[in-house]
Amino acid sequence: QESLQNLTLVSIAGELQSYSEVCEALSTLEVALGFLAMTGGEPHMQLSHYLEEVLQMGNQVAQHILKTLSMCCLKHCVALWQLLASLKSENMLRLKRDPFVGISEDYKQALGEDEHRQLTAFFSICNGDTFLLEMHEFMVLVLKMPNATETYRPDWLKDTLVSYMERKDLDIPQDVEELFPDGMCLCHYVEAWKFIVTFKQER
Repeated sequence: QESLQNLTLVSIAGELQSYSEVCEALSTLEVALGFLAMTGGEPHMQLSHYLEEVLQMGNQVAQHILKTLSMCCLKHCVALWQLLASLKSENMLRLKRDPFVGISEDYKQALGEDEHRQLTAFFSICNGDTFLLEMHEFMVLVLKMPNATETYRPDWLKDTLVSYMERKDLDIPQDVEELFPDGMCLCHYVEAWKFIVTFKQER
């Protein structure tokens, strides 16, 4: 599996304008991932081709969604899932719905003025999009687990996330290593993500 280019991430996000489109794209992708997990596939095959020709799903998926998914190959499926899952949560925020039901309140403490200022400063000078996607994935795959609080105490956010990315053999963006606020606690994780997303949407 390979990551997606930033330009592709932006293009896909731009094509999927509504919550329903994001949900359809995500559920379609999850069907494909289920089959790929069982049978494998040619990494360079276009995802839309796989859906239409291999899974015979062409009639079940809106053409606009297929066209958007055609920007990716099978080797991008995990990265695409990461993006679409985050877009779904972002859309839920816009709709005033809570995307993080099931995550412990220990990770949902409100941000103070200091945290607001630090995050604003960081994301004013750094893009941070890939880091934001990793933040979201960590929330939905790790912090949602019932025993998360036993493993991840609500202390340091940056160190926890950096070690999570390192376990996935990902390069840590230099600006994250150097500039992301060190003192940000894991107890603010959910609110930090929400704040950053809202901040970036309003820019």
